[in-house]
Amino acid sequence: MKRTYINGRVYYQDEKGIRLPSVTTILKATQPIESVGTLSNWRNKVGNTEATRMTSTSRRRGKLLHQWVKDYLQGLSPVADSLIQPYCYSLKSVLEKLSDVQLIETVVPNYVEGYAGKVDLVARYQDVPCIIELTTAEQPKQQIRKLYDKPLQLVAYGGAINRYYRDSLFGAKISNGLIIVALPDQDAEEFLMERKQLIIYWQEWLKRLEKYVKKAA
Repeated sequence: MKRTYINGRVYYQDEKGIRLPSVTTILKATQPIESVGTLSNWRNKVGNTEATRMTSTSRRRGKLLHQWVKDYLQGLSPVADSLIQPYCYSLKSVLEKLSDVQLIETVVPNYVEGYAGKVDLVARYQDVPCIIELTTAEQPKQQIRKLYDKPLQLVAYGGAINRYYRDSLFGAKISNGLIIVALPDQDAEEFLMERKQLIIYWQEWLKRLEKYVKKAA
């Protein structure tokens, strides 16, 4: 699918011309007031210039790390940029637990609910088929609630994958998710979520999606 921008928002368009809003666009447009307030307070605290610099660095770090992981899992020997070296070290122990990689950095549409997104990974984690999201942090998150919208992002991708691929990836729908948080110079955090937990987040995701559709109408 082709990535396009409309009024600063990301959409994906297929070969038939069907255009779907991205998962990240939907989540950003429907952020809870508390999240918006937290971000605003942080920006005021560190100052606009520093906040912009930190955001830009984080974005570049994420892009470089995702590419490094993609190359690593494809059997290449990627050289890590100095910006991501500590995070690559953090990820090694988790990457060794992965096998049977099915998708890496792949855009998947969901024509039923009406959105699309780029999933980081679909693979077996300790032999369990998982939708996998990768992120970075300066300090351990410790609790899943501190991941903010990451679990919603994960289930949105999971819903799209299970709709689009049905059971063709592992012979059944994928009912487990994993969020990996890479940390500088220490082992990455691993948040494994099972079906019951994912269903709760899926219902929350559908509410955010409905809110987005109403705002866009």
